[in-house]
Amino acid sequence: MWWKHGVLYQIYPRSFMDSNGDGIGDLRGIITKLDYLNDGTEKSLGIDGVWLSPFFRSPMRDFGYDISDYRDIDPIFGTLEDFKLLLREAHARHIHVIIDLVLNHTSDEHPWFQESRQNGNGVTAHWYIWHPGKNGRPPNNWFSQFELRSAWWYDQQRGEFYLGTFTRHQPEVNWRNASLRKEMFDLVRHWLDMGVDGFRFDVINWFIKDDQFRSNPLSLRDVDLHKHIYDRNRPETIDICRELRTMTDSYKERMMVGEVYTDELDIASSYYGNGTDALHLVFDFDFLFQPWSAGRMCKSLVEWYAKLPAGAWPTFTLSNHDNLRHCLRYAKGKWTVARAKVAAALLITLRSVPLLYYGEELGMSGGRLRREDLVDPLSKKTWPLRKYRRDLARTPMQWDGSLNAGFSNGKPWLPVDSRFPSCNAEEQGKSEDSLLSFYKRLIQLRKKHEALKSGDIQFKVEYLPNALVYVREHETEKVLVVLNFTARRMSLNPPTLSQRIEVLLGSHRVVGETLALDQSPDIGPYEIVIGKENRGK
Repeated sequence: MWWKHGVLYQIYPRSFMDSNGDGIGDLRGIITKLDYLNDGTEKSLGIDGVWLSPFFRSPMRDFGYDISDYRDIDPIFGTLEDFKLLLREAHARHIHVIIDLVLNHTSDEHPWFQESRQNGNGVTAHWYIWHPGKNGRPPNNWFSQFELRSAWWYDQQRGEFYLGTFTRHQPEVNWRNASLRKEMFDLVRHWLDMGVDGFRFDVINWFIKDDQFRSNPLSLRDVDLHKHIYDRNRPETIDICRELRTMTDSYKERMMVGEVYTDELDIASSYYGNGTDALHLVFDFDFLFQPWSAGRMCKSLVEWYAKLPAGAWPTFTLSNHDNLRHCLRYAKGKWTVARAKVAAALLITLRSVPLLYYGEELGMSGGRLRREDLVDPLSKKTWPLRKYRRDLARTPMQWDGSLNAGFSNGKPWLPVDSRFPSCNAEEQGKSEDSLLSFYKRLIQLRKKHEALKSGDIQFKVEYLPNALVYVREHETEKVLVVLNFTARRMSLNPPTLSQRIEVLLGSHRVVGETLALDQSPDIGPYEIVIGKENRGK
């Protein structure tokens, strides 16, 4: 299973590479950079699959997460033939392609919704969640995530309220309706038949809503003061996941990863089903939101591993298109790059599918944006409370030191980070000490050692304070990972393990060097040691 042991890379198409000078990234731009991702040599990043954020036809009120045609490509990204070419070129380089399907809601400009709002008798009349309301008011207290008010919107044409949990322009579909459900499954099959290797399902845990439309209880613990028990994570959603799994598994080597946006581990892990009959992978957002703390991260990881049912495989990420980049969140003056290397080593050596977000291999942070630069509806609505986080996470890829960081000959849709003359792929590719070169070596190391790809993991919290130390083991191979999360020197004194470790990769040591554990070696500030047990010395 390629997806189980590979490294995935998320591309936000608007921001990756612009091929026609309009300031917006596109599919042909991605094609020109496939060799950067994996050209079959150690000169490339070496990833195994890409997840493409939505490129479907859309009015772009939420930058592609409001789809008006699931079977066509939006012209700003190219054509259907461009996508088919991207598939062929990616597959020729052994890069698998995962596409982002948004099946919880559509655009209000989708023909389905336009027909549904006309009357209550058409084919799509019940394809969306409509309600007459109560005494002229919304039926319950369900809340809009982006517009920060009721999620119910009154439609004059139909004379009813429809549900739009994100914005008024993203009406939610009714997965309880059999004909809508069939249409959605036909869409999944359509893209599988075209040759895509898998799907990232947007907010999959929101698909089913309470059939009695009960109000959510209030909660001081949650950001929006609502405990979301009736508008998401309904038990019927797992049944949909199982149906999708059956369909996906009927094709060779395909996969699904679900965005289950919750910090409740029991709920998130339930979307694996029994471990082999629902989603192949589920994002762990509890880990993504951890602060720079070895103890907190270790606790989060151990708890998530413990929640996984037998047969389930985890996936971890530290950045994505909805949250501030981790290189910004974890920045620490002169230690920022050192921390970024520690984060990289952690992500790529854990027992999981590591998911990288474009540009994190360069240390991209997004820079600074003025209020007038903001384009994202959520960033505008919550300025400055959430630090315009989504726009900062989506700034153009920094390819080189030329105009607009080599991203576009035109004016980029978002400003390029002003640090690009020194923080770019071309410049970092020249240095063995750069963050990019370190990512390349990490990924190659993972490919070469079965213990790092598929081995068990044991955390050794007693070895070092304020550090993460763990052993990956597969059959006869053991690999020790030591990650110092601080600027302080430490003494490594493991009570159990071979007395000598051969360094496979280190931030302070030479490959092949022997680390004598019986001599309690010093571990330097933010030092990384990845080594294999060497019984022969």
